[in-house]
Amino acid sequence: IPCFALTSPEAGSDAGSIPDYGVVCKGEWEGKEVLGMRLTWNKRYITLAPVATVLGLAFKLRDPEGLLGEKEDLGITCALIPTDVKGVEIGNRHFPLNVPFQNGPTRGKDIFVPIDFIIGGEKMAGQGWRMLVECLSVGRGITLPSNSTGGIKSAAMATGAYSRIRRQFKQPIGHMEGVEEPLARLGGNAYVMDAASNLTVAGIDLGEKPSVISAIV
Repeated sequence: IPCFALTSPEAGSDAGSIPDYGVVCKGEWEGKEVLGMRLTWNKRYITLAPVATVLGLAFKLRDPEGLLGEKEDLGITCALIPTDVKGVEIGNRHFPLNVPFQNGPTRGKDIFVPIDFIIGGEKMAGQGWRMLVECLSVGRGITLPSNSTGGIKSAAMATGAYSRIRRQFKQPIGHMEGVEEPLARLGGNAYVMDAASNLTVAGIDLGEKPSVISAIV
């Protein structure tokens, strides 16, 4: 069961400001000296973290000893870390908005893993930003627009129904101009969001990665 750990207490949508880091070094792994990384992270609000067996971790990678080349600051990198690696911590489950989907924090301090744990291997060190954009464009293109559309449809349904049964001056308040206008805006916005959500999902279904559209929506 995978989870993707990007958000930290200090950085949410601004992925470029994540403080989590890794340092390229040599260390012992399963009785052998290998090239690897020492990782330190503190993530929060991670979907599926409480039940995950594999942690997709985003962090900034540094190579002060030049073991991978001349560049010291390699940039954002993504790696797959088994959650049973010694030192990996999964905190108490979050319960935001009473949503039943599993959500929680994860932490690790000075944990050594082989360089091969980088997604795509050593050659993909520092290529995490592109991975993040492509991954989030799909995830956000489905989850956020559909959630927003469901919310505004529910609001339109509940508000419209209440405006029919709530009466003043011997008529439903939904017949009054001061209520009709905001109800019309609410219904119109619901149609707009539904269309935008369908457009984004259709693009993803065709194999596209609509990062711009999903960011707008």
